[in-house]
Amino acid sequence: MTTTIKSPAFQRLEAEGRLLKPAHNGPTRFPGRFGFRGEIALTLDPAVTLEAAFAAADDAQATLSFLAGSLSTFKHLPALIEALGANIKAGGKYFIYVSDLDRASRYQIEFNGVPFYVLPLDDTSVYNELIDFLYLDKTKMKKMDTAEKIDAIVDGALKYSQAYEVISYDEGLKRL
Repeated sequence: MTTTIKSPAFQRLEAEGRLLKPAHNGPTRFPGRFGFRGEIALTLDPAVTLEAAFAAADDAQATLSFLAGSLSTFKHLPALIEALGANIKAGGKYFIYVSDLDRASRYQIEFNGVPFYVLPLDDTSVYNELIDFLYLDKTKMKKMDTAEKIDAIVDGALKYSQAYEVISYDEGLKRL
């Protein structure tokens, strides 16, 4: 049985077969919000994915308001940007955890006017990183279903305003 995605922000990604291994793919508890938890395919050959991805959008919006996930290497950021295309916007909150960044590295990198938080992945899950990073209550989170967890993470992320060093992608490559 195939579920039709009603959120414009996810329709192209679904049509292109980019939404993989969904643990959640539908409305959340927050009225008008659509959420996804799974993996997002960035390239097919070779296969590159945004792993442990969380994404959300308002039902009527063509862009994601929130995205988080992990990449195995900083060098895959351009593939992420290309795969997401017009589904990202300057006002969104995008948190990308990268395995090959130094643990002290925390950057903001802008791609085509869209800022991304680029952070190290400290040998844990994106979910746990987000809970710590956004100061969410772990005990309350354990009691929530997947849709509620997505809402709690998105709500925390949309309020997040910490600034980090702003660098270009090329500068980030030099720091690897």
